[in-house]
Amino acid sequence: MPRQEHLPQASGAVPCWRGLQRARARLAALIRRAGLLVACLFVFTAAHGAPTDAATPLSRSFDQVEAVRSDWNATSPPSGGWTTVTLPDNWATRWPGFDGVVWYRLRWTEAADVSQVQPLGLMVEYVNMAGAMYLNGSLIGRDTHLAEPLSRSWNMPRHWLLDAPLLRPGTNELLVRVSGMSAYQPGLGAVSRGEPALVKSTFRQINVMQRTLQLVGIGLTLVMGIVYGMLWLLRRAEVSYGWFSLFSLLWVLFSYNFVAVEAWPFASTDAFQRANHVTLLASLTSFFLFALHFCDLAGRRLQWSILAVGGACIATLILAPQALQEPVRSATVLGTLAIYLGGCALIVRHAFRSRRMEVAVLALCLMLPVVAAAHDTLVFLQWLPGNRYYAPLSASATLLGISFALTWRMVKGLRLVENFNAELRQRVDEATRRLADGLSRQHAAELVQTRLTERLSLVRDLHDGLGMTLSSHIHTLGNREGEVDGVALWALKEVNDDLRLIIESSAFDDTDELAERLVPVRHRSTRLLEAANIECHWSLEGLETCQLTGKRGLDFLRVLQEALANVLKHSCATRVDIRIDARQGQLALSIRDNGQGFAPDAASRSSAGMGLKNMHARAARLGGTLDIRSGTSGTTMELRCPIEAAVVA
Repeated sequence: MPRQEHLPQASGAVPCWRGLQRARARLAALIRRAGLLVACLFVFTAAHGAPTDAATPLSRSFDQVEAVRSDWNATSPPSGGWTTVTLPDNWATRWPGFDGVVWYRLRWTEAADVSQVQPLGLMVEYVNMAGAMYLNGSLIGRDTHLAEPLSRSWNMPRHWLLDAPLLRPGTNELLVRVSGMSAYQPGLGAVSRGEPALVKSTFRQINVMQRTLQLVGIGLTLVMGIVYGMLWLLRRAEVSYGWFSLFSLLWVLFSYNFVAVEAWPFASTDAFQRANHVTLLASLTSFFLFALHFCDLAGRRLQWSILAVGGACIATLILAPQALQEPVRSATVLGTLAIYLGGCALIVRHAFRSRRMEVAVLALCLMLPVVAAAHDTLVFLQWLPGNRYYAPLSASATLLGISFALTWRMVKGLRLVENFNAELRQRVDEATRRLADGLSRQHAAELVQTRLTERLSLVRDLHDGLGMTLSSHIHTLGNREGEVDGVALWALKEVNDDLRLIIESSAFDDTDELAERLVPVRHRSTRLLEAANIECHWSLEGLETCQLTGKRGLDFLRVLQEALANVLKHSCATRVDIRIDARQGQLALSIRDNGQGFAPDAASRSSAGMGLKNMHARAARLGGTLDIRSGTSGTTMELRCPIEAAVVA
């Protein structure tokens, strides 16, 4: 994937580093052992090769196996020139350069009595390229095309159940007419006869190996090529997916050679084989380019160089004259083997260096195809006998290993994306929460600002309207001393003072400190008390950081103002002590005078007790308690209320 640089970081974050190192060491040892096993398998394959005959327990020997050359149009074998051969047979070693027809004659003896002739199973492993089979002069099997373009029977076993009258008492003869070309290992494969059940079982096994598994492998390869091709089309940055898809699709075209029964769509066997080698070379070149991208080694110049070399080889295959086709094909096979082994070597090297599990699995999956490729090359070059190829079967291991590695990388990438998405989701949620909090605070601030604006507007109206009217009347009546009742003038002044207190309290912002709001009340109360010869002492503690909302602050100041008014009007005191203390979430107000005292219960029942009732009501709104104690030595009032709602800086 294009963001694979994140994967080492993710893997490097694993806490159990020692366990990971031990796992890597075991993985490296496993790869070394697999390489040793491959070497042993290669030596074993080179020493033994493919099965060379049908001399198995189910097979009965033939009395005579002979071959003779003929021409393309022969409908019957010549009478002379027969040569004893051993099956399987490749006539190119006996008659180099011969293209045409070779007749094979196999004879054996059955019981002389017709009643003792038993049913017989007969199997021909392959005919290269096309042929016809005659038993005792009767045709029992024939390919469609016995001349160019030849049918392709080299990978198709045949089976018959023989009985009388095809089988005769005494000598029986099987004639096989084989049409072949010297460049393509022409000849006849192993022929087996024996118990029908055993021969049929062997036929099924060979048919599964040479036909069924080939078709399954082609289907699997085609599906992988299409799937990963679609992934590459949807995400062009995944270049390794594209090369793997091209490798798979070209390998499907090459593998068709192992199941094709006709040369279609080509007009000759040479053209079919030339196209087959072109697809092989192109497929393995794509595999090498996949290996480069998978191992993060693909540079632009290197890629173009490989493509140029591959294109030159393909052009040579296509344009080479017929006389040079055989050496060119041999060189091509050796070259493609080198390309494939080079790609495998890159992946194994990358597995040792990266120590990633998916690369190691792919390296292990490549071991079997390497052995198969080496074996098939030796068979193609006729350095090993036989006509059985294992590369198409083992290619499934390569494809499965590659698909696992690519899928594993994709899954790891998806996991990274999921982790990134989860982290991004958390960040978005956090940002959303912060934005919501900010909007909420902004909304609250706007509400406070609106209320403050309305309050200030009301204060201005009271100050400029009612306040100015009262002040004007008080000033006018004060100049008419002797003509106006002093009680009325005093009442107007009290109303004016209350209005001024309301204006001053309402003018404060909700965040103003209580100490600032006490200043005008303290100044005016002290002036009035001292004018009445009452000594006034104030003690304020902790108010510097104590804040109250406007309504609560007004209630608190009203209680203070009413208590001092009672001292001024009713106590006949000479001294009053006011203490206001804010600490530990509580606001305490204490007013103590040395006056004559009063009975709180009696005062609250009288009409003069309205002030006490209002004080208790305001204390309740503050969420606090009001305690009044009075005696002959004076009166003490204490107010306590919580200030949880206050903002303490």
